[in-house]
Amino acid sequence: MIYFTDSEIDQLINEDIPYYDLTSLSVKLGTKVARISYTTRQETLICGTEEVLKIFEKFKINPTLISISGEHIGEGIKFLEGEGLANNIHAIWRTTSNLIEFASGIATRTKQLVDAAKNVSPEISVLTTRKTIPFTKKLTVKAIRIGGGHVHRLGLSDTILIFDNHIKFLGGLNNFISKISEIKLRAAGRSITVEVKNVKDAMQLAKTQIDAIQFDKIPVNDLNKLVNDIKKESPGIKLIAGGNIDLFNIQEYAATGVDIIVSSWPYYGEPIDLNINIEPVFDL
Repeated sequence: MIYFTDSEIDQLINEDIPYYDLTSLSVKLGTKVARISYTTRQETLICGTEEVLKIFEKFKINPTLISISGEHIGEGIKFLEGEGLANNIHAIWRTTSNLIEFASGIATRTKQLVDAAKNVSPEISVLTTRKTIPFTKKLTVKAIRIGGGHVHRLGLSDTILIFDNHIKFLGGLNNFISKISEIKLRAAGRSITVEVKNVKDAMQLAKTQIDAIQFDKIPVNDLNKLVNDIKKESPGIKLIAGGNIDLFNIQEYAATGVDIIVSSWPYYGEPIDLNINIEPVFDL
């Protein structure tokens, strides 16, 4: 489970309440106690409830119904509820709903993508790219993992992925290939992946000591034969498909025999639609 610090939770709260809730103060909710409940409007893989519970704790809201991230909730099901002062509940209403809706949307789309790929190729891995929405990475990574996916590269420090940009600075593909042995020494045991955009480069690299080839936007028809040819040449090399892969074409790519699929599709879609209900309970 990904851990969010108190300061990260505070920062999220502070985005919506930099000083105070002017509306609640103006209508004088005073000592009224309220109940807030969260209900799905569609089938949802829930994500983000642990962070909401941290927000509840900071505002002295007592949870009376809890669902944990990763639970599959059907349409029209209440999955989270809490009671506390009406002022406090109104203060965190939008922050908590935004958090769950955003994270659950990514988790749900990831699950759809993973299920579609594994229906065709049960051993395949589905990874997501570094093209995350700015300032949302940590929550996005949690949602991807909840959805059954993995993150291709958490950052530039944890993997080696060589693009044609790098190869240009090394004098072209042939010069790069001549330097692979020394690059592997500097890699200190980390695997080396090279992205390719055409069949010729892929076949040339398959004969080297690199660990994985990542195909960028190579059409499915070309990929079918290419994957078969490379696996005959170098059965130990990992093959990765990427570039404009989404829910509507992932099964075609999975059927090519690649080991890994990389996609940005889960990031960019509508948040899950929730029904948030706030009602009075009693006056203190």
